[in-house]
Amino acid sequence: MKWSKGIILLFLGLLIKVSVAEKSTQVYLFELEADSSIYENIKKHLEGFNSSGNASLSTVTITTNCIESSDGKKKNCACQDGYTWSSDICKNYKCCNNDNCILNNVDAAVCLSDKRVSINGSTIMTRYSYQEFFEINNDKTELYQNKIKSISDELITSFSRLPCFYSLVITGVRKGSVIVDYVVQLLGPLDNITQLQIIADTLNGSTIVTQGLVTLRVIQDQPIAFNSIATINCETQQDLGSVKWLLTDAQNKTKEITNGTEASLTKANYLTDSLNLINISGIWKGTFQCQYTTNSILHTAIGQLDIALLPEIRGISYPQFPDCRNTNEKTKVIIECAIPISTENYNVTWEIDELIAASMQPEEIKGSFISHTLEAMVDCRKEKVTVSCTFTNNRVQTNLSREKTVEVFIITKTSKVCEADNDWPVAKQNYTAIKYCEGFSVGERQRECKETWKDEISKCVNQDLHSIQTNVKELEKGIGILENEAHKIFNNLHKTTTTNDFTSFANINASVNIFDVMNKVSQQQQHQWNDSVMSDIVKSASNLLNETKPWQDPNYDTNLSINYLLSFENTMLNSNLSESFCAKHIQLTYYNTSNPDCKISNANANVTSNHTIIAAEFSNLAQILPIPFENKSNSSDAPILSVTIVNNSNNIDGFEANLMFSYADRRLPNHKMFCVFWDATQNNWSESGCSWGGTRNPNLCTCNHNTSFTMLMSKSPESLPYMDELTYVGLGISIVSLVLCLLIEVLVWNTVVKSNVSNFRHIALVNISICLLLAYIGFLASVKPTAILSNWCVILTFVKHFCFLSVFFWMLCLSFVLLHQIIFVFEQLRKKVYLVLSITVGYVCPLLCAAATYISFGNGKEGEYYLKETCWLTYKGPFKGSMFAFVIPVGTIVFINMFTLFVVITKLVTPTVSDAKAMDEKDVAKSIIKTIVFLCPVLGITWIFGLFVLMVDLTDYPLAYIVNYAFTVLNSLQGFFILLTNCIGEKKIRDALLKRFKGQKSVHSKSESSTKAGSSVLKEY
Repeated sequence: MKWSKGIILLFLGLLIKVSVAEKSTQVYLFELEADSSIYENIKKHLEGFNSSGNASLSTVTITTNCIESSDGKKKNCACQDGYTWSSDICKNYKCCNNDNCILNNVDAAVCLSDKRVSINGSTIMTRYSYQEFFEINNDKTELYQNKIKSISDELITSFSRLPCFYSLVITGVRKGSVIVDYVVQLLGPLDNITQLQIIADTLNGSTIVTQGLVTLRVIQDQPIAFNSIATINCETQQDLGSVKWLLTDAQNKTKEITNGTEASLTKANYLTDSLNLINISGIWKGTFQCQYTTNSILHTAIGQLDIALLPEIRGISYPQFPDCRNTNEKTKVIIECAIPISTENYNVTWEIDELIAASMQPEEIKGSFISHTLEAMVDCRKEKVTVSCTFTNNRVQTNLSREKTVEVFIITKTSKVCEADNDWPVAKQNYTAIKYCEGFSVGERQRECKETWKDEISKCVNQDLHSIQTNVKELEKGIGILENEAHKIFNNLHKTTTTNDFTSFANINASVNIFDVMNKVSQQQQHQWNDSVMSDIVKSASNLLNETKPWQDPNYDTNLSINYLLSFENTMLNSNLSESFCAKHIQLTYYNTSNPDCKISNANANVTSNHTIIAAEFSNLAQILPIPFENKSNSSDAPILSVTIVNNSNNIDGFEANLMFSYADRRLPNHKMFCVFWDATQNNWSESGCSWGGTRNPNLCTCNHNTSFTMLMSKSPESLPYMDELTYVGLGISIVSLVLCLLIEVLVWNTVVKSNVSNFRHIALVNISICLLLAYIGFLASVKPTAILSNWCVILTFVKHFCFLSVFFWMLCLSFVLLHQIIFVFEQLRKKVYLVLSITVGYVCPLLCAAATYISFGNGKEGEYYLKETCWLTYKGPFKGSMFAFVIPVGTIVFINMFTLFVVITKLVTPTVSDAKAMDEKDVAKSIIKTIVFLCPVLGITWIFGLFVLMVDLTDYPLAYIVNYAFTVLNSLQGFFILLTNCIGEKKIRDALLKRFKGQKSVHSKSESSTKAGSSVLKEY
């Protein structure tokens, strides 16, 4: 079409103000079409126009410039600066803003001021009832038009006070008394918003929304490239306060925009607010709106942002591993590149250099994907071929394409394979087969082929969970306000995690990721979790712990449990709660200083603190976290107890938390408990800042910081340094001493054994020495239980049990002899009776006791009768274990012997009348000390420390050191003490030895008695 250069048409806009009421005007717009050659004359003539009646000419302006076509049917028009096409032209001709537009010559080329203002309003008309407008069936009443006209006049009277008022049109009537919706048009700027606010205040119950007072400037060169940057500015004519940004997407969903990973809100200058977008993804495609609110008036502006999207491509071959074992030439393969369904028109190209006879197939919709396929043949002599598909969006010049490479691994005749297994087809060795998830899940399944098939790794995520994850990622990028979205997201998450088919590593991983991202968003938006959402948070997090097996799969990320714990800690740290919440595996309790105890409801743990805290107990979590102190502690089923200071995360001066774990009730004797916490900086468990309450309060852990805590028990009992060395040295000395003692008894027997009392004493001494020697030898024979056969271990246990009991029963016999001689001074015990009784007591009673113990505890069963680790009786706590078949008789005998010692000492300090003058206090003291020293080893009094050893836990420092070292030294050297006190220390024996070795005929020495008042038995000592 040719355009005439000689004919230029100008459209003049004439604004005429007409007075419609007091202080009210209405503007009429006249479009005058004139040839450009007469413009000056017309303008001069119109400027001379004066007011006529209630109308006056306001302005004369050129609005549109048109060039007429040569045939006179069309005209090419453009708006002048400061003007844009009217809404009618934009609607009918698709010419908007100030672009060139080809119109019919008879149509008016209407360009209006770009500063014109549109006002959408709604007002509650309390004077009317809904029935005045509509019948019951919602048909309009006969008075409808009259009522509308009356309301319209009333509204026009108010709004015509605004400058450049052009029109007011009522668009609808709604219920709510009567709510009238209307649109007001101003053909020029509204410089004074106060005027509009006065009108809004006058019309009670009005909501007013303006368009035109705010200008939204979007990048002009659209569409923009994927992953690019863009800045959208919102400009105002005066300060309107803070801005609110909104985005309406292709699904017509509108969400507020805030700061995020892809969006940042800034103030460019006094009258301009900016939305800065980086790494733009497809979620930003849509209609943007900026809003300012001043009192009851909302000022808005809208603009479109078009993005040339790029798809996510998934590529695979069918079959994934073409099988050429039965052919030498070529085999068929189908290459598929699939993308999510999109409105973008992509150009798809293939790189097929390594394929034979390739042909593209028509695209096909498969579920939510558009599938592009390529059929071809592959050369069976190759090990691998590579194919690429490229999707290009030609709407932009940069970043316009995305490529996916598909590798096809060919099974040749020499290839090693994993044969088909269920739905997994044959695969080439050392490669991973892939299958895309089906049904209500998203992702892929993988299975590696080594020498055989490995376990399947599923990355299939529940579709509903995937949708939640997508929404959360949008929040992270900056679309949506967390306060508005959180309840819906966590409620949906709770519902999704409750389903029967939820428990899998992929679903758990996605859920933990949701928690983690939501915490990041809460920090970005400075939002705290409150009671309204915490219930769903706790229940969702608890559902993840329903099964522990998926967490422990070695094919997956072992840090998932750590991320879960840290994510929940961050949730607690960023919360503002006033109540407690309970779920199956998590119990969260709010604690303040007015409540003295923060008790978890199932009584596994409780907390007290001098700060306001939130405490959460996790069951099952300990089973999936890294094992704390694996080399020195047992795996624990104690709960994980997380403690967080409320609203005081950075100030923990003077903080103290006392944590009580019922797990410590199962503490084994002499096993230390560890109070540990998860140290996020070291990414490991630590004891720093925590202390155990010890044996006096074994359930208590006291910590001076907040994090996640638990309690552990050491793998093995505590051991005291050099205890074994002291024992072995002491036993060695005692064994030598006992052998010497027996040799001495043999050498001096005929010399020193002259009376029944001496006979009784030396018989008991010899038997004590023999039994103690055998017990010590048995003890040394079992010092390395792991090197002994199990049968030998139980035999040694029985032998030691019998021999040690025999030692004490012979000591009891000796004790009875002493008591008999002291109490019944004039009644001598017959030798034959003594021998029968002592042998019965010394050997038969211990044998019966040892045998009964063996039979009672599982016929010598390991773990019940004896411990393989010690080749000795079991001890499982007070009056628990076979140990007490030794402790009870020994303890009884020791106390009887102590009574005997007490009787002897009493006899020494209360001499007879005839000896009273010969004794002074010094002699008595010496006699008592001598008696104690001589009688304690042979009566086993030092074994009283054994009772304290059982009573005092090895973790109870320093008392455990004192008791155990005293017991070890005194009793490992018992044989040596017997040699010193009852052999070498006795003058009769020394004299007999001297006589035997020196050949003396007699060695006379008056044996001084400790007391002359005692019986013959005291003289023996």
